[in-house]
Amino acid sequence: MHERCVLCLQGEPLTLEHVIPEALGGRLTSRLLCKGCNSRLGHALEGNAKTDPTVRLLAQQLKPLIPTLATTLERGQRYLVKGPGPSSVGYIKDGVLRVQASKLADSSLIQDTPEASTSIASMLSRYGALPVEIAAALRLFASAPENTLISISKNIDMIKWSVEHVELSLDGDLMNSLVPAKSAYEFLALHVGSAIYEESPPLKAIRQALRTTKLNEKHIRVERLHAIDAKPFHGLVLEGNAPHARVQVRLFGKLAFRVHFPRLSIGGSRGMYTHDLESNEEHVRQLPQDDA
Repeated sequence: MHERCVLCLQGEPLTLEHVIPEALGGRLTSRLLCKGCNSRLGHALEGNAKTDPTVRLLAQQLKPLIPTLATTLERGQRYLVKGPGPSSVGYIKDGVLRVQASKLADSSLIQDTPEASTSIASMLSRYGALPVEIAAALRLFASAPENTLISISKNIDMIKWSVEHVELSLDGDLMNSLVPAKSAYEFLALHVGSAIYEESPPLKAIRQALRTTKLNEKHIRVERLHAIDAKPFHGLVLEGNAPHARVQVRLFGKLAFRVHFPRLSIGGSRGMYTHDLESNEEHVRQLPQDDA
């Protein structure tokens, strides 16, 4: 059982955290990091991992098989809302598309319909309209046909633009390499046990790189790879030494990261972990050292 943080080697209380980010549906947990190291490497980086365009596309593609996880990944994400009116940005809240408020070049506003109703009442009040006039304007707004210019008052014109198409906004950043690097290092720690605390130069350099969040390719190198098909599983496998230790982190069956530890070799049998996202079952296999 690990009693010290595998990064800073301090004996502070260890936190329960996910080897594959919980934000992506990861289930495998460990107590390998102290709260400080976990905060630096975990919360912000892993929380932002779901904005990776490939992650978003894969989750959408697999939604019929993993509806709960896909819906969770949608929450708070950006979407492009298109129709006969100006394109706008939206997000999913409680399963409902909400348009993000924005101002156009001509100073007109785009708002979600419920928010627009509140804004109209507020603006009319500022213009000195009586309560009865505000109520009449809101009734007119509620009954207005789509895609038609309507004068709510002498000061306010509005159009209820229809939504014809919603698509993913794929302008998010690619996943930070520290995310799969952290997963790979923790998977190594689960393999080698207390040997992870050794003061050998390769392990010291790896710990330093992760602790400072400054990856150096002399010690950790991350390849981003893609398989042919999306499948509802996450996985980890110690690929062996060719000629150095390598761990593959696979997400949604298709997006993969091969994490190289160029100055490190791991002996003995190798482990493979898979998490079936459809059934939520986890499987662990032991592979021989020379298994291809």
